[in-house]
Formats: sequence, C-alpha cells, structure tokens
Amino acid sequence: MNSRLRRFLSFSSVPLLLSCGAAAVSDTPAEALAVQTQELATGTPAGIGVVMFLNEYALTFNQLDTQVPLNALAAQSIINYRFGPDGISHTADDKRFVSIEQVDALPQVGPAALAALEAYARGTGRVELPVDGWVGTYQGVSFNVSEARRALAVVNTQSLTALQSTYNVPSAAANAMVAARPFYDILTLGRLPAVNTVALQNLKAATQLGEEGDACTGAGTCGTNLHCEGKPYDASSLYGRCVTTLAIPGDHESCSRFVPCQEGLACHGLDSGATEGWCRPAWMSGEFTAYADLTLQGNTTPLTATQAVVGLATVPEDITVELDLAHNNPSKLVLTLEDPGGETALLWDGPNEGTPPKRIPVTRGIPRDGTINGLWKLHIVNPSGVGNGKLREWKLKLTSRWD
Repeated sequence: MNSRLRRFLSFSSVPLLLSCGAAAVSDTPAEALAVQTQELATGTPAGIGVVMFLNEYALTFNQLDTQVPLNALAAQSIINYRFGPDGISHTADDKRFVSIEQVDALPQVGPAALAALEAYARGTGRVELPVDGWVGTYQGVSFNVSEARRALAVVNTQSLTALQSTYNVPSAAANAMVAARPFYDILTLGRLPAVNTVALQNLKAATQLGEEGDACTGAGTCGTNLHCEGKPYDASSLYGRCVTTLAIPGDHESCSRFVPCQEGLACHGLDSGATEGWCRPAWMSGEFTAYADLTLQGNTTPLTATQAVVGLATVPEDITVELDLAHNNPSKLVLTLEDPGGETALLWDGPNEGTPPKRIPVTRGIPRDGTINGLWKLHIVNPSGVGNGKLREWKLKLTSRWD
C-alpha cells in the first residue's frame, strides 16, 4: 500500500454525513466507535466491496459522478482506466482493478474519492459487515446493519397509514417512501427527496427492538423472549447480541463430528481436539476477523493486532486462531495471544517450533474461567530481527459457556 493510501483514514472509523446525494465530513457518532476497524485496503471487506463495484460491467461515468458522487475528474480517471486506450466500454482492451492500490494510484483519485467510494459501497450493501457494523450516516442519522435491516423491513411492508401513525414518519416522507419502494439499501432511502432527519430519526427510534442475533446496547433493546448478551465491560464495543431466553431442546447433550447437535445448538470441545463434545446454544459460538494489515519488518519489539469479541456467554471453552500471514522467515516469529482480562498464551514459538501453521488451537496459557467478551490482542515479535512480511488478517474462533 503506498504512503498516500496509508494516510487515508478509513470510513470504518470516520463516518461521513450523506445528505441529498452529497458527502461531507462529520464528527464520529457514538455508534461508529463500536465498529470493527476495517482499513480500506486490498483484501478487507471495504476494499473488496469498492473493487467489485468499480469492476461492474454496467459501471458508467454518470454513476460515479452523480450517484457516488465523485469529483468529475476522479470519475473520468476511473472510467479511462476501466475502458482502456480506446475509451469504449466492453471491448478487448478494457481493464479491471485487482487492488485498492491501483485505484489510489490513478490521477485525481485521492482520500476524498476513496472515502466517497467506500461510503457508496457500504450504503448499497457491497461491503460485508457484522450486524453491529456501521453502514452510514444519512441526514445526520447513523445506522448499523441491524438498524438498517429493521428500518427497511418496515418501509417496504407497512401501509402509508402505519408509517405515519405507528412509526411517526411525516406525511411527505411517508408518501415518498411508499411511492419509491421497495428499497434494497439504506443509502437509497436516506437520499430520497422528502426523507429528512425527522423521518429517519423517528423510523429508527420506532424500530429499536432487536431481533435474535441483532446488535443491542443493553436491557430493553431486544424483542420478546430475547435479552442483550455479551456486551464487553472494557468498552471495546458498545454492542452485544440479542439472544433467546427460551430453553433449547438438546442443550448440554453429548455430540461429536458424527453425532451433531439439534437445530439451534453447536457442538463445543471439538476444536480443542476432543472426539466427544457437548451441545450448547449456537449463539455461544462465534468467529471474529481482524483485518490487521500489520507490517512486520524485523520487529524485535512486539507489534499488536486487536479484535473485539462481543455477544458470547461469560467464559471461553474452545479458542482457535487462524492466521493470514505472509513472511519470508516465519520460523523466527513468536506469537502471543492475550484475552480481555490480560491472561496470555504462547500461541507459537517459531525459534523452537518452526513455521506457524494457519490454524492454531489454543490449549495452553489462557484459563477457561477468564473473560471472553472484550478486546483480544495478538502480539507478534521477531527476536532475531531477521526477515520481513505482513499479517494481513487473523481470525478468532471461540465457543463459550456460563461461568
């Protein structure tokens, strides 16, 4: 990634305010603080979403110029690259992007254009996000994935009368919504003429009760027979998850690779190497991916990549780390995993164990009565100082139980 792109602070941490089709920088809303940081780089969800959009067969200058919207010079620069030397679409010399770095290197494409492209990709659903992932801010109203889904479900299905009386949407906005539906993304709804701050704020307020699996912020934010579980105490995220309070048949029964649990349950213990495990509610399992893009250049002092874990029970059972690590001397690396309570495990000792595998079950160091929800840390050090590379991403696969 070149230095100009590195200086670009991703949309994941600095939201933009989208109003009437224009983009302008706004202060970071509280909701965005909980979003997993995803630098706009090749291989991240945001990077993949932008590149996929720019490679779409039907991409046009008008779409970039008026819908994203980009500066006309930046839009033309992208079209010039895509359409190739002859300037005509869908001919043999057309090109496609393979990385964000290629986009960033184009003339007239800078931080503002990259931010606008990420905003458009997020708002139109081209970026894969967790349910508490920040989608965008429209007319001053911020939406995460859960909130956007609930709002669109109401707008697409409720009658004009219900939109006005039950959801407190002003008359002009309600009529505009009904006339333009169905909506398949929150950006289109947020930019609809006559849909203002009041309409979106009232709609969001009236659809606050989360469904099972939705992001939640505490007591009273989930629907019937649900409660908010797994909100970290260390403030690494503002969110937990709405989980059922009802008993699930088969909970605590034995299971294996060949004898699965009943629907709604997951088999714990197998990822730690056991041949027989036990069934627990499926929400007590989770996968959490950090898009680190951490450069490792002979680092004799530890470098750290972090990942917030939310929505699980209270203590860990299985802990597995998966690595996307590119390094020219990986056997020199020492990796340590730290849980939210500060307990650590020597994940891999390269000088004594060799090249770290892609998948590492954690069977030593971190106790199974410690904290699971909160900020986990992966520390990487190269005591020899020999070799260089990059940690592109890492994944935590966890199962949990009640303490």
